[in-house]
Amino acid sequence: METNNTKQAAWIALGSLFSFGFGIVSSMILSRYFDKADYGTYKQVLYVYNTLLTVFTLGLPKAFSYFLPRVEIVQARSLIKKITNLFFFLGFLFSILLFVSSSLIASFLKNPDLGLVLKIFAVVPFLMLPTMGLEGILATYRKTKFMAIYTIVTRLVMLLCVAIPVMLLGVGYIGAMVGFVIASIISFILALYFKYLPVKGEGNKKCDVTYTEIFKFSLPLLYASLWGTIIASSDQFFISRYFGNEVFAEFSNGFMELPFIGMITGACATVLSPIFAKLSYEKLNPQKQIFPIWISVFKKTAMLIYPLIIYCWIFADIVMVVLYGQQYESSYIYFRIKLVANFFTLIVYAPLIINIGKVKFYSNVHMVGAVVLVCIEYMSIRIFDSSYAIAGISVVCLLGRIYCMLRLVAKFFNLKMYQLFPVKLIALILLPSILFLFIVRYLLINTLNINYLSMFIISSVLYAVSYFIYTHYINLDYLSLIKPLIRRR
Repeated sequence: METNNTKQAAWIALGSLFSFGFGIVSSMILSRYFDKADYGTYKQVLYVYNTLLTVFTLGLPKAFSYFLPRVEIVQARSLIKKITNLFFFLGFLFSILLFVSSSLIASFLKNPDLGLVLKIFAVVPFLMLPTMGLEGILATYRKTKFMAIYTIVTRLVMLLCVAIPVMLLGVGYIGAMVGFVIASIISFILALYFKYLPVKGEGNKKCDVTYTEIFKFSLPLLYASLWGTIIASSDQFFISRYFGNEVFAEFSNGFMELPFIGMITGACATVLSPIFAKLSYEKLNPQKQIFPIWISVFKKTAMLIYPLIIYCWIFADIVMVVLYGQQYESSYIYFRIKLVANFFTLIVYAPLIINIGKVKFYSNVHMVGAVVLVCIEYMSIRIFDSSYAIAGISVVCLLGRIYCMLRLVAKFFNLKMYQLFPVKLIALILLPSILFLFIVRYLLINTLNINYLSMFIISSVLYAVSYFIYTHYINLDYLSLIKPLIRRR
């Protein structure tokens, strides 16, 4: 079972890897071809969309992976259609609201250029909301290779429609947004095809799951998502409103989760959610049947992610310049602040908490966290007037929320909190990596007169080779992460 889970997660991670690749290429192009004001406006459109998206999805994307394992296969098509129809309705409302309130939003964020581009973008929610939940469907039926195909194709289309015209034809941010709309149409068509692919020919019996049951599950998630939206948008709002769109552009490029974390933890969460739903439904012993799966995923994720976090933290300024150009070197400060949180965001706790029925607790933690975050960030504007302070407060509050979640997880497994962490493994990864990378950075900066790209290549190669030798010497088995992906003959 674990081998199959690894394969399923690997397909999703593969798609996310290509998504990250295309996304970073797109950002590199737009950062270089737009000035900071235009790039900041483009990023503000996506900020507005992502902020409102959580509200209009009503927590429904997770309903697929929760209910599908509980219904007969002949009812699955009916259930998928029922939830997808809700997304069509919500997407329509979202698009209308975005179009009508575009000028108000532009005024609120103090950017008059935002109004027109939001009107152009307004059709996107109607196209993209029905695509939600595709991962949950394909993960439930062990068809995540189609998720990889979908992700790769749609991100390639997005790159071709948005970034390439900017580079080759010189279109501005409005032209880029028109390309975004075209790419969304193609994504919409593909998603509807893949949504029903796993249940093709399996019958169309009316499902027993009612709208009442769906909303009973999803609405508590909505409440958590609403608070989560406030949390996710708070620092972006304060920086956008009080520091301008140029600082917002620097912040947007730097204050990001290391993309590989989202790829791997997202893949794990997608695969584990239906598994935890099934195991919880069967009321198995948590410590004996569920904890081994949870800790195994944590260990594998730590082995993959921690070496990358350490490298990116120590060479943060180099990474920012290589990705976005010299004008965004100052973004490395935001990047380093965010990377501190990334040591803990790789813990996949949300699928477990949700599927053991602790959605109310999950929601309450986000509620308290949102109120505390907004209050402290507003106070910091008055006291420090620093965008870096906003970023630091955001990370500290995130660590507080994670602590509360892990206390619940430890109680569920009847363990001490420290037992949730593979402490020895973490020490074996972090301590040698930190020492070696500080030495490499010192030698490269003080002995070689080379550009940032050369420094990035040399440092990453030296680190990769030395880390591989070190892990082989101490028998840290990275081969075990690859073996399940090799097809047995």
